[in-house]
Amino acid sequence: MSFTVTVLGCSGVYQTRDLAASGFLVEIGGGHWVVDMGGGTWRNLLSQIDYRDLDGVLLSHRHPDHTIDIWQLFHARHYGDVPESKIPLWAPQETIDRLVAFDDGVTGSFALMPVDETSEVKFGDARVTFARMQHPPVTFGLRIEHGDATLAYTADTGPEGDIEAIATGVNVFLCEATAQDADEPWWGHLCASDAARIAARCGVDRLVLTHLRPESDRELSLEEARRAAPGLSVELATDGMKLEVG
Repeated sequence: MSFTVTVLGCSGVYQTRDLAASGFLVEIGGGHWVVDMGGGTWRNLLSQIDYRDLDGVLLSHRHPDHTIDIWQLFHARHYGDVPESKIPLWAPQETIDRLVAFDDGVTGSFALMPVDETSEVKFGDARVTFARMQHPPVTFGLRIEHGDATLAYTADTGPEGDIEAIATGVNVFLCEATAQDADEPWWGHLCASDAARIAARCGVDRLVLTHLRPESDRELSLEEARRAAPGLSVELATDGMKLEVG
């Protein structure tokens, strides 16, 4: 069975004219799941699938650049022509609490399921596990395993997150790269060279840099990553990019 991830958004901190904020469509064996829904991802999702075909949503943490478009999906499910059944929404308990506090109507459209570093979730017959990242709100990175095909996504993290727990030996590593070498340190975030060194240490096949700060020179981030880990396969995420995993 195929395992494909489509980048719905890859801009860090906020969406830009050209790039949506963080979000990814995971397609495995005919099923469809979204991981994170930052600003602009809703429109990009609709260019890929009918939203009524979504099997679930997973949010890594509560920051708006990873969650704001969940409200687009909520309104579509609440007011649109959709079945009465709920779809799962997995997230840290803190994130779930914030969603319900903003509009408790979400409980009518989603089956809200808290996750932590001990959780295991199923995307069809794929296994999803979690690790705690180093970021101000409670944030979980994730690892998806489908047979021999593996993908890891850091969400937002600093270098002290439990990144190796999700990234060791994966085929595709979606790693945040908010900053660049010349920037002041961003607590709770990585620079591109950090991402490359971590990827090399974890023995990943392919590093895809995401969550670059809009003010950053994207090509410089790519250059810094490649310089930090010569021989590693490194590329930049971009909206609409399709990643075949495995």
